[in-house]
Amino acid sequence: MKKLIIIIAWALSIGAQAQNDSIDQCQFMAGYDFVTNTTDKDGNSVKDSVQLGVLVGTHTAMCKEYNVAMISDFKDYMNPDYQKGWWNARKYNLPVIYVGYPDGQISSFEKITPNYFFFSNPLPDFGWKLLPDTLTIGGFLCQKAIGQYGGRTWIVWYAEEVPVPYGPWKLCGLPGMILKAEDKDNIFCFNFVGLLKKTTAIKYINKDDYNKTTRDKFIVKKNKLFCSKKYVQQPNYYIPQGAYKQLGVTEMWFKGDDYTPENALSVVSYDMIIPKKVNAYQPLELK
Repeated sequence: MKKLIIIIAWALSIGAQAQNDSIDQCQFMAGYDFVTNTTDKDGNSVKDSVQLGVLVGTHTAMCKEYNVAMISDFKDYMNPDYQKGWWNARKYNLPVIYVGYPDGQISSFEKITPNYFFFSNPLPDFGWKLLPDTLTIGGFLCQKAIGQYGGRTWIVWYAEEVPVPYGPWKLCGLPGMILKAEDKDNIFCFNFVGLLKKTTAIKYINKDDYNKTTRDKFIVKKNKLFCSKKYVQQPNYYIPQGAYKQLGVTEMWFKGDDYTPENALSVVSYDMIIPKKVNAYQPLELK
């Protein structure tokens, strides 16, 4: 655990330097369990699960891994649950997404080890169809809506009692916070956990270390690499020879409290991981 705390402190000191421009003030954070129904390398049905936090400001929202937000944004450095959650979530190499910043845009900061990518695009038009169905989630009365984005149909439940047009991931544009979302094919589900009423600055990542690209190019690249059958058999199959040396990083296998040879995590950079074992990748965006 001491080693883990030291690594986290080092990572956050670097991350704090990367996020240095305050763009908004967080009013509260919504927490979600993000569940993906997929298969393991042998074709057996399994679930991947990770926590997300959506920091909601006055004119923008930032979505990132929940434990990272608790540690880096809300400065709860010493909570062992957040430390372990942050470490375990790293195998997903989750993006940081800003909805509504710059104005009318979505900004995405993504990772495909060992590289960083940045792109922005206009806020999507989901073509939301509002339906009369209702559901109570976390004490909030929600209404149902259906829309399309990235080649998938999304069924969502939004709460007008929380009058902001945001939700998990890139889902947005309704007259209330989206508290639950699932795709029509039952692959993905975002389940609301609760609201954390704490304030902090919402900071924008410095783009200098990121490769600028477009959404369309990035989606094609990511899906080609991770949807390959090679990925689930050998998660580092696509890493070019000599890439670690160029980064100035010595690859090592971190042996945490629940270490087994199958769940080892390869530390490539302070915020990048290549797991030794993965499940089949399911793309949120097909196109």
